[in-house]
Amino acid sequence: MKARTLLGVLLVWLGAGCSKSSGGHPHEEDAAHAGEEHPAGEEHGEQVVRLTPEAMRSARIQTREVQSKSLSVGLTAPARVSFTQRGVAQVAARVPGRLSSIDVNLGQRVKKGQVLAYLESPELGRARADYLSAATKARVAEDNYRREKELLDKGITSEREMREAESTFVTAQAERNAVDGRLHALGLSDAEIAALRGNEHYSTRLPALSPLDGTVVEITGTVGQAVEATTTLFTVGDLSTLWVLLDVTEVRVSEVKTGQRVDITVAALPGRRFQGKVEYVGDIIHEKTRTVPVRVGVDNQDGALKPGMFAQAEIATDPGDPAAPPRLVVPREAVQKLGARQVVFVPEGPGAFKPVEVRTGLGSGTEVELVSGVDPGTSVVTQGAFILKSELSRESMGEGHSH
Repeated sequence: MKARTLLGVLLVWLGAGCSKSSGGHPHEEDAAHAGEEHPAGEEHGEQVVRLTPEAMRSARIQTREVQSKSLSVGLTAPARVSFTQRGVAQVAARVPGRLSSIDVNLGQRVKKGQVLAYLESPELGRARADYLSAATKARVAEDNYRREKELLDKGITSEREMREAESTFVTAQAERNAVDGRLHALGLSDAEIAALRGNEHYSTRLPALSPLDGTVVEITGTVGQAVEATTTLFTVGDLSTLWVLLDVTEVRVSEVKTGQRVDITVAALPGRRFQGKVEYVGDIIHEKTRTVPVRVGVDNQDGALKPGMFAQAEIATDPGDPAAPPRLVVPREAVQKLGARQVVFVPEGPGAFKPVEVRTGLGSGTEVELVSGVDPGTSVVTQGAFILKSELSRESMGEGHSH
């Protein structure tokens, strides 16, 4: 039974092989197909990459005309997005105790002085009570001292009684100042302590306030949590203006000046560019990396940039000479490398693109000069050029070209 099954499979395989070769010579058919995809004697510059409508939509092909204009040559460097030095603050508990409530949400915009949370601190309650008691004693002692001084001037009391009243007042004042210092040590401000003087109850509750206008970017505390004075509960950051921090190599730092325009791109936001200006060029060279820190201020009113993002920055160190002859310029992504050649892709009809060899000259972080290969006004593929290059590479390996 097994021998019959094996024989049957062998006959089916032989039959399939015969049917595949019947009706013509396979080598002739392969040569004909090869002639369709790669005509004999076809030069690289005559190849055409063809995409189906579906592949066109997937590749999101975009084109742009080759422009004749002056080229701004810049300095490019990796960068990172950061809060400004005064644009971020960590809000600590300030007193030991327990976090009784959280009054804001993550991502909420807050104003300076707005309550973020409340803490309960028995130690704070005792310090407040001691302060109110000491403040009352000092006030009574001061009134008594002034009265004794007036009576002495009128000859009604003795100097000894006036001096005793003065001593009592000085002692009470010192005790009040000591408790005042204790409240400061617990994190209360002068304004908060002054408000206690009209408050006759010994509250253990303390608000955690935002020190600036901004956004709550982190909440690390939880309701009921036991905290120390240094425990961080919130991070509030101002996202409206951020820093982009660069490390420029020692050999090129002389090209960077404050006020220069900077173009910034981030991988998380393809196709979008942010602008800023150089605000600070570092005064110290990092010993290990031989780089100098450069700080760029960037407006971020829409909050698109996030602190911690990696970025690519281009500083316009050479704005170009307006009197210099214009150059043929294309976006850098339009030029693709094929082996030792550089090409741009020129539309040849619906879904068809021809690679044209070019020679490049000067370049910036975003644009490159074309010395030869195309004329002004020629449309070249920008977005999607890398996909066309990949398709062309597949053709050269005999994998077909219609997708």
